[in-house]
Amino acid sequence: MKKRVVVTGLGVVSPLGCGKETFWNNLIEGKSGIAPMSSLDVSPHKCKLGGEVRDLKPEIYLGSKGLKYLNKGTRFLGSAAKMALDDAKLPQDGSLSDQMGIIIGSSLGNFSETTDYFYEIIRNNPSELSPMLSYDVALNSSINYVSVIFKMKGLARTISAGFTSSTDAIGDASKLIQRDMAKVIVAGGVEQISIDLYLIFYLRGLLSGLDGTREAGLPFDKGRNGFVMSEGSYVVILEELQHALDRGAHIYAEITGFGSTFVGGKNHPADIRVRRAEKAMHYALEESGAKKEDVDLISANANGCKVQDAFEAKAIQSLFDINSKRFFVSAIKSNMGESYGTSGAAQLISTVMSINTGQIPHIINHSNKDPEINLNLTLEKPSRKEIQNALINTMDYEGNNSCLVVSKFCKSHC
Repeated sequence: MKKRVVVTGLGVVSPLGCGKETFWNNLIEGKSGIAPMSSLDVSPHKCKLGGEVRDLKPEIYLGSKGLKYLNKGTRFLGSAAKMALDDAKLPQDGSLSDQMGIIIGSSLGNFSETTDYFYEIIRNNPSELSPMLSYDVALNSSINYVSVIFKMKGLARTISAGFTSSTDAIGDASKLIQRDMAKVIVAGGVEQISIDLYLIFYLRGLLSGLDGTREAGLPFDKGRNGFVMSEGSYVVILEELQHALDRGAHIYAEITGFGSTFVGGKNHPADIRVRRAEKAMHYALEESGAKKEDVDLISANANGCKVQDAFEAKAIQSLFDINSKRFFVSAIKSNMGESYGTSGAAQLISTVMSINTGQIPHIINHSNKDPEINLNLTLEKPSRKEIQNALINTMDYEGNNSCLVVSKFCKSHC
């Protein structure tokens, strides 16, 4: 019999604020973390907005020793992990070392530091470079740092699967706990804004505002024209149920299902993309044991891109009874932007908070209904509903679809 997996801690470093309470309060109040970018010089380009982390003080969580050698992403992840561990009231003295692991998703990780470092090797004499500059340049550097400072010896993995990275990390962590290969896993994602990533998304034509119209995240809106890039780190503590009960942990929710599919590239016909997205949702629900009519909330991938939002809407409409008003659809990227590999973890934390408060964040910026999208969207103000089961969707431009089912915790499985 597989073990049950529960969420016992939350850590947030985001453009909407740092800490679960600040993040959640700003989300429910309909505030936006999007503003003109200050960390990059984008004056030569059309797209000016981003979701930057502005109020993090990493020394509070990590101390000041060696902090200057850590890149921005490592500071994000270390701080979010510390918040989550503290929230879960887990010991950080090494007493759980062999039973605790970390699995973090990141699409592009420390990409800018990696390219900058190799540029310096090419430009200068490698023997003159400080060894400390190489400390934090690999994709898994941030994850390794966190595993060392918080004494996690069970396992340390980095998942890089594009925009579904953190969802896949959480799904992978859940499977390991279900198979009794770990008792506690720190799971989530991390991404950072850099000029390299800005130009990648800009040149691929993915950013909002490139067509000269309004620059904003407009999930499911008829006027949607791309996403606003974002950064941050979102971390949850996943724990085997009995382990959590034995230590008297507060349980936020239970991870009950995970489903994933791959299309095999972005040039497949639309109907195939839609069917594969629908299949990922079906797999997650099937594993959870929940029926379609048991779903109360869908946290949508929707980031404001015209084609991808349409694919997701069609998949939801195909799988569910669209005439039913039983479930609400929300999309938090209207508030915080698209943080690519860590967005799934952000959606999970928002969903967990919805389960615990009965409130569903509304989609901001939405003013022009798309007649092709027939969903019960949460608009204008937060919705109130007791949530038993929620579905979280994440999609990647290259064909990954990954979904989670999160359920209200009931000791007897209800």
